Amino acid sequence: MIQFDAATGLSMGVLGRLEVRRAGSPVTVASPKQRALLTLLLIRSDRFATVDWLTDALWDGAPPPSAETTLRTHVAGLRRALEPDRAPGTAPATLRSKDGGYLLDVDADAVDHVRFAALTRQAATAHATGDAAAAERDYSAALRLWRGEPLPDVADLAAAQPDLTRLHGQRVQAEEGRLTAAVDAGGHLRVLAELQAFTAAHPLREDARAQLMLALYRCGRQADALAVFTDTHRLLSGEYGLDPGERLRAVHRAILAQDPALDGPRGVIRPSAAEPAAQPLPGRAVELDTLVAAVAGAVGGAGRVALVAGEAGIGKTTLVARAAAAASEGGTPVVRARCPAVGQAPPFWIWIQVVGELAGAPGTGDAALAALGASAPDDTIGADPAARFRLYEAVARLIGAAARERGLLVLLDDLHAADPDSLLLLRYLSGALASTRALVLATTRPYQHDPGLLATTAELARTPGYTRVDLTGLDEAAIATLVRRETGADPAPDEIAALLGRTGGNPFFVTELLRHGGTGELPPTIRDTLCLRLDAVPAPTRQCLDVLAVAGHGLPLRVLADVLGRPAPSVAEELLPAYAARLVAEEAPGRAGFAHPLFAEVGYATLSPPRRAVLHARLAGAHERLGGAAPAEIAYHYGRCAGLGRDDDHLRWLLRAADDATRRLAYEDALAHLDLAADRLAGSADAAAEELAVHLRRAALLQVTVGIGSDAVDRACVRARELLGLVPAGADLASARWVLGELAANRAEYGICLELAEPLAADADQLTRAAGSYLLGAACYFLGRLAEAEQHLSTSAELLSGMDPRVLGPEVARRPALAAYNFRALVRSLRGERAAADADLAAAADLAERLDDPYGRANARLYAAWLELQELDAQAGHAAALRFRELGLAHGMPHFVTTAEVFAAWAAVYAGDAAQRPRMRAAYEALYRLGLRATRTVTLSAMANAHLAVGDLDGAAALAAEGLAVAERTGERVVLAELLRVRAVATGDRAGLPAAAAPAAQQGARLLAARVAASAAQA
Repeated sequence: MIQFDAATGLSMGVLGRLEVRRAGSPVTVASPKQRALLTLLLIRSDRFATVDWLTDALWDGAPPPSAETTLRTHVAGLRRALEPDRAPGTAPATLRSKDGGYLLDVDADAVDHVRFAALTRQAATAHATGDAAAAERDYSAALRLWRGEPLPDVADLAAAQPDLTRLHGQRVQAEEGRLTAAVDAGGHLRVLAELQAFTAAHPLREDARAQLMLALYRCGRQADALAVFTDTHRLLSGEYGLDPGERLRAVHRAILAQDPALDGPRGVIRPSAAEPAAQPLPGRAVELDTLVAAVAGAVGGAGRVALVAGEAGIGKTTLVARAAAAASEGGTPVVRARCPAVGQAPPFWIWIQVVGELAGAPGTGDAALAALGASAPDDTIGADPAARFRLYEAVARLIGAAARERGLLVLLDDLHAADPDSLLLLRYLSGALASTRALVLATTRPYQHDPGLLATTAELARTPGYTRVDLTGLDEAAIATLVRRETGADPAPDEIAALLGRTGGNPFFVTELLRHGGTGELPPTIRDTLCLRLDAVPAPTRQCLDVLAVAGHGLPLRVLADVLGRPAPSVAEELLPAYAARLVAEEAPGRAGFAHPLFAEVGYATLSPPRRAVLHARLAGAHERLGGAAPAEIAYHYGRCAGLGRDDDHLRWLLRAADDATRRLAYEDALAHLDLAADRLAGSADAAAEELAVHLRRAALLQVTVGIGSDAVDRACVRARELLGLVPAGADLASARWVLGELAANRAEYGICLELAEPLAADADQLTRAAGSYLLGAACYFLGRLAEAEQHLSTSAELLSGMDPRVLGPEVARRPALAAYNFRALVRSLRGERAAADADLAAAADLAERLDDPYGRANARLYAAWLELQELDAQAGHAAALRFRELGLAHGMPHFVTTAEVFAAWAAVYAGDAAQRPRMRAAYEALYRLGLRATRTVTLSAMANAHLAVGDLDGAAALAAEGLAVAERTGERVVLAELLRVRAVATGDRAGLPAAAAPAAQQGARLLAARVAASAAQA
């Protein structure tokens, strides 16, 4: 498990998809180039790289001329993600600039591949010193750090290839080391299947094949062990002309010689071989106490039967083995028999094993027992009718005699797979145990569908002292104990919850997932176990389970019936075997779902792709007909039935899902649906109008989620502009002009904005006219044409005030915001009409409330702060900034959070805190880094005034000069008078004040004219 960096709380992983966590919570690194950059730094041995190396690596040997500039942008983005709370102006602590490059300063243990290497070294050392159990534990902990294919974000870059090769090799070595240590620690039975799979995948690893031979030998499979050597010899000599190495030959010789040094634990539990209960069983203390008490009662002279029931992997065998170990420690002999789960066992198979284990005990010479060695007594004509009874009696006498001296524990594992004759003998024996000192302890899976087993358990339940233990999933506390035992570290609460949700608390599933990383694809051990259970039900039942697997969650019976084309009562009957096998459970009346998610996961994986596609299509259709499903779910199912001609349905429901998400303020979800829709439409000339509409909606949402004027919005509009030329003649382009006009204004392209807005202002549609007038007014504000701005914005405000909120409401976040009242407030403030400006801000807030629009609420507060910045009221501006920052945080609108920092820092400096100047500059850079071009002169003017307020004349002059340069470049003249005034005051140039007065008078900016006059009077 990755450890946190003590200083930053960060942990990072590249053994799978790039993962960054801060104090256990995921950190989003959204940009592919940023993910690649972080990955490249993480795989460097010292986590340092020069700028030249990084640009060459990131652009795979062909960096563009702007590579260094672009790299700095990605570094800045990464720094924001890794240190979101870093105060502006302070040096970064995690991604630091150093010696012409960048250093990722995190603890080694906080990086998964470094931790992996350390754990494997620790494991190898433990194994070399003879502690195989500790070695297996450390190797397992190392392998759990893997979550998938390593370095996916740089897998195609040449610079990463040596590290990819190294990591893959280390993983194979660690897996081989774990299996080797497990066999050496006596876990050959436990890892045999994995060892076989490993050697099949890596046939040339001779050490692994030697361990497989040893494991097979210890499991009593000498012939299979020798066959491994033969196959290896054939492979090496036939393909490479080589003989097996010394290790393989040594194991081969030892097996042929039956060398006692090869011996290890076997499958039968004997008193001398039972292992003590070294550690408590997590979550099973009460159940174990119950079985121990049953053993004590039987050994005390009241023989009985006990039954442990539960699904596969729930821990039945482990529990009874622990009870057997306790009995053995107390001197009670233990014998064990197991019912085979496959094939047709001979009659009385479990009792043949029991009698064989009791060889030499009193009573084994009974002639009646001879039948167990040949053929079972039968009831055919001519057979001895008393033979079966004599056999039953002989087994009962044998059990009683074997238990007479020290008691006896008879373990019958997997009773659900027992042959009918064995069950009949058990039923007879259960009635004869009371006078003995024997306990027959059996395990079974759910058996409600098996009449023979039902009859047996019903009869057992009527016997004296009968004990039954039903095992269910572990709780969170027990799972936490398992995680600590497997990993050696305390798990995070979300990790425990995820394991419980995915496995239902099944300890086998939990342990196997932990040993294979805890996430990602299921290990074969789990997948194969669940496949067997799913395949055991009748075909109609399996069809129901297939539908549940495709759904991924529970379904009402009426939906299941619709998909399958069968009546709901029939489907309910068909599900009964699945209920009996505990594959499904009733989630609510009339609603069935899998007992835990792994069944759905495996069921889905085993379906062929065509079958999946058909079921997805049927599910989507059923949800459409019957209702009750979210649009996103229907879109998902239509998206999974490619090739069945449902592309139009997929697109239709993607757009509905985007609408639904927008109404719920789930803007990121809405963008995800629109992205899929755009991909679906791309490249189709016939769908240009539809694709254009999608990209325009994306642009509107990106303004809310990323920020107005951001590069992300620009990229969305680039495609929209391309599509304009492909849209058929006569199509309505009003929405496109609206969005592109808004973008032009935010990019300080005011001439383009005016050109796009003019036809909108003359459109027949009232909302479109309001949008056109708003854009004209906003552009005129920035250009310093205040009278025109007020006229256009008043037209827009009047049109909006006359519209029904039910018409405006659905447009929220579908089109750019109409801030007519907000901009008119700014215009009126500059014209010296403060009361009218305040009234406009109140009207903007009221409109947002009527529309229940969180973006509109935050925007009204932002413009209130903007107005105070124009008015140079630091206290009121700071208070307004805090209010819109709160809404930005609450609704996931980062633009407002970034902008609030600018206002807060400005207010601090203007109020006299000169030390906050670096913070103010850093906040300014952060605001405009995403691509916003408009408002720069306004912000620079306010910052210059703040420098004046703290006596920093040089800083004020430099900022004023910077603002004037922006005004010259963009035509943004709204605060030209203020910039000229500040420069004149800061430089002591009295002659510059008349130059400042001229634009103020020309614009009718009485607020700014008054300041120029005041400055002239002071001079």
